[in-house]
Amino acid sequence: MKPLKLPKEEKNILISDLQEHMENDHGVTMGNLAAEQLLDYMIQQLAAPIYNQAIEDAGKTLMDRMSVLEEDLYAMKISKKTRR
Repeated sequence: MKPLKLPKEEKNILISDLQEHMENDHGVTMGNLAAEQLLDYMIQQLAAPIYNQAIEDAGKTLMDRMSVLEEDLYAMKISKKTRR
């Protein structure tokens, strides 16, 4: 998996949100560099587990849809009519 790279605008918003969270919830004031380094660390640590969960969720959705498709195909089969 290649490293996750966020667009600059999105990263700046996340940095600002992180700084606000740390200040409001923990009483910790963080500068831009510290917040960016913490964000980069968190992304590095969380990227693989989040990606793997997304793949697992997509696989389940795919299997559900394939099951519905299989049912639809079965319903389309022509049954042989019996003579009386």
